[in-house]
Amino acid sequence: MPAWRPSLTSPSTDRRWTIIRRYVEVQRGYLRNPLPAHAWICPTCRGVRGEGYSLCFRCQSHLTRSNGLLADLVLPISYSPRTGQHHHNLRTYKGTARSEQAQRSLLALLLLFLRDHLDCVAARTGASPTHVITVPSTRNSLGPHPLTDLVGARLRLPWIVSGVNPSYGSDDHDFHADWFSPALPPSPEPVHALILEDTWTTGARVQSLAYALKAAGATTVAAVVLGRHVDPTYPPARRLMDAITSPVFDTARCVLEAD
Repeated sequence: MPAWRPSLTSPSTDRRWTIIRRYVEVQRGYLRNPLPAHAWICPTCRGVRGEGYSLCFRCQSHLTRSNGLLADLVLPISYSPRTGQHHHNLRTYKGTARSEQAQRSLLALLLLFLRDHLDCVAARTGASPTHVITVPSTRNSLGPHPLTDLVGARLRLPWIVSGVNPSYGSDDHDFHADWFSPALPPSPEPVHALILEDTWTTGARVQSLAYALKAAGATTVAAVVLGRHVDPTYPPARRLMDAITSPVFDTARCVLEAD
């Protein structure tokens, strides 16, 4: 991996953070801050919910099927319309022909967001993350997830590994309590897990992993997602697309601050 990438704990005066901010700055034209919770915006995933309902259909389904044992906090960094550049980056940073430009862009965005907003996670959950995990790939179980490779040791947190139930494929969009089997390390101290995910479409994999982490003994679970997928052709999403057409991405704002 390119050597310019600093750890999250590098001093704020480190010139590499200046480079990272420049990488994020050039993305501001196509990134879009998630909207605050609203009568038609789901407070969990920031997708569209029906007015009069507390959550969107998918998030309500996860809540019901898990008996409430879900992530304490979900923080999407940006919307990711299917026809946009952010969506393209999220597709091409992994796979057989990985784009280094997409990797640099996404890693810069993730590191800067975590540097500026990890305190927001601690404020909401009551504790700073002690361990980190990516949602295991259900498409190819060989080797670590590309996001794990991308982040590496930069967060200075120990990684949690997890098995995957092969009964559920990558096209499964439902919550399953037995989808993942994370191995929490033995520790006398509480485990506060940070899930990193590249794309949230239905949230089934993130919430299935959050359930498994809590069932395994994690005290709190927070999820940070690079892109909240939006399908512009889905009629209910058109209202959301209209709302995010013009604003330029604000690197200093997260959804908690928006709320």
